[in-house]
Amino acid sequence: MTFSGLLAGASGALGLYSGVKGLFDSDNAAREQKRLIAESKASEDAWYKRNYYGDYINSTMARAAMKRVERTLRNRNRLNRAYAAVNGATPELTIARNRDGLEAMENVMTGIAAQDSANKSRIDAMHRQNLASIRNKQIENLAFEEQARASAAVGGFNLLNNALMGVNWGKED
Repeated sequence: MTFSGLLAGASGALGLYSGVKGLFDSDNAAREQKRLIAESKASEDAWYKRNYYGDYINSTMARAAMKRVERTLRNRNRLNRAYAAVNGATPELTIARNRDGLEAMENVMTGIAAQDSANKSRIDAMHRQNLASIRNKQIENLAFEEQARASAAVGGFNLLNNALMGVNWGKED
């Protein structure tokens, strides 16, 4: 075997090695990307469940609004009782004045429910957008993985083929 034959054989072995190593390296990188994408998806799902199914009525803003209305109702009821004691108001007038306070509480609760609905719609839209982004990353990862494997295999096999073609099979120089 001549020097060119040895060189061709070494080139083929190097090509085979680089092809196989490229496949393993690509596979390791793809596995790590899949793990990171799975972590992102799990984190996104946890965020969605925590925010979408959370108790909006017990949020700080909702509790503060209800406290303000309760305080206002207590003050109105106190004034209504004082007015009734001084002016001798009829029970109907007292009931009408108290009904106004209950309507105010109902309006606040309706507003809180509307804000809860809008908040859930916003959270749902963000969740769908985040899932689409994660899905796009998965598709990019698969495309990259496929391309890297194909490139490594083709490159390695081309070097191997070139090496085999360069060997003088059975011929003496």
